[in-house]
Amino acid sequence: MEKQWRCTVCGYIHSGENPPEICPVCGVDASFFELIPQLEAQNTVTDTKSVAKPVLAQPDQENAIRQALYRISYGLYIITAQAEGRDNGQCANTCFQITSDPARLAIGINKLNYTHELIQKSGKFGVSVLNQTGQAYARGFGYRSGRDADKFEGLAVHRGESGVLLLDDALVTMQATVMGQMDAGTHTLFLADVTNGEILQEGDPMTYAFFRASK
Repeated sequence: MEKQWRCTVCGYIHSGENPPEICPVCGVDASFFELIPQLEAQNTVTDTKSVAKPVLAQPDQENAIRQALYRISYGLYIITAQAEGRDNGQCANTCFQITSDPARLAIGINKLNYTHELIQKSGKFGVSVLNQTGQAYARGFGYRSGRDADKFEGLAVHRGESGVLLLDDALVTMQATVMGQMDAGTHTLFLADVTNGEILQEGDPMTYAFFRASK
């Protein structure tokens, strides 16, 4: 009987001699897979009235919390800002709608990032929603500081009405004005009203799990 491996983060089952390098569901690596005992794999319950859920091996509490957080679905976005003649952007996975009327969203930005400084000064930011071919944007905006490099060099961008730069190669873009913020320790959670939006492409948005599985 072929071996079966279970992802301890999302529960995905893989059949094969070895676990997959990357979980296709949640994106974690092979170290998060456990071999399912053959007896358990053979004793598949066929009575739909009494199907039992598998009991996952429980890691220590610190790892359990980290693995629990992995199960939260994230998108990947390029957050841009402009102040005092300087432009910058960064990759972020914390961007979500708060209300639809008024159109309001929130983003979480690390306080040490240059983008955070520009948002604090201007009170405005832009959001470019990446498509599933946007891995290069995620890397280019996510692994270096805008204090040391021009992250927009060589990229197709346009400037929005609020003054922020937005990617041309994105599913949609939004511009927002900050109307409140909350100290979240290492990060600031900015609450903002969406003032402009544009649809540039059709397609599926990039998720953090998809990025990890395809990089």
